[in-house]
Amino acid sequence: MTDANGEENLERTRTLDAAVSAAGHELRNALNGLLVNLEVVRSMAHSAGFKAEPFMAQALNQSEESARLAEAAIAMLKLISGATSGGEAVWWEAGNPRQIGFEGGARAEAMSTALQPLADRGVLSVETSGSRVILTIPEESPNLITE
Repeated sequence: MTDANGEENLERTRTLDAAVSAAGHELRNALNGLLVNLEVVRSMAHSAGFKAEPFMAQALNQSEESARLAEAAIAMLKLISGATSGGEAVWWEAGNPRQIGFEGGARAEAMSTALQPLADRGVLSVETSGSRVILTIPEESPNLITE
């Protein structure tokens, strides 16, 4: 039997997950539209003999990388939103404030894989331990903003 507080937490979790999913859907749509339109322009420029191929190829590659990074950011948001559902779902490593773990359940390995584009950029490192996803922010993260 679930008490009122448990039902309220479940509803909050579902609401947060729905918000993250909706934001991710819109971001994916925008990036997909960009990729499709860049491909059309590349094809048209090529058939017209316009010498923009190197620039178009670079724009397509950068757009594809943006899509991979967006997927990783969405995965991180989903990991965080899932962790808000339980009091013990998030933990920090004792003595290391730059390391945080999330209970990923059966999705831990998939979440770790989805976060890999951020790890490839040096923003964080990601590993799994059982059903936990462990993120470590390096001391010299390339884009870490501290105030």
